[in-house]
Amino acid sequence: MSIILVFLLGALAGALITYKIYQHRVEGIIKGEPKTMKELIVRRLDRELHLDANQLEQLRTIVEETHAEIRKVRKQFRPQTEEILARSQDKVRALLRPYQREKYEKIIAERKKKRENEENTRADQKE
Repeated sequence: MSIILVFLLGALAGALITYKIYQHRVEGIIKGEPKTMKELIVRRLDRELHLDANQLEQLRTIVEETHAEIRKVRKQFRPQTEEILARSQDKVRALLRPYQREKYEKIIAERKKKRENEENTRADQKE
């Protein structure tokens, strides 16, 4: 009986560790962390295409250039995106009761602060 318990605990611990690693990777991808995204693309293509060292180096350059272009486009559309979000938030505010609005403002402030922190982190990673 104790052997089964040890086995089950080991399996549970392994599953938990695997879940946490997977969660960390997925969060990095969702957040759009450049290093995570770029490396994921390179690894997958290398694994599936069996690239040689020269091809791998060229692929990394292509992926880096592509991400730089995408960042540039996102930056250009940022003001429009912010405007759309602001209008959406105003609509939500209009339907909320006063006590709900207070909580909503806190949620918006927290999200804004988190987004700014993520942007600062990305800017630091570029340097």
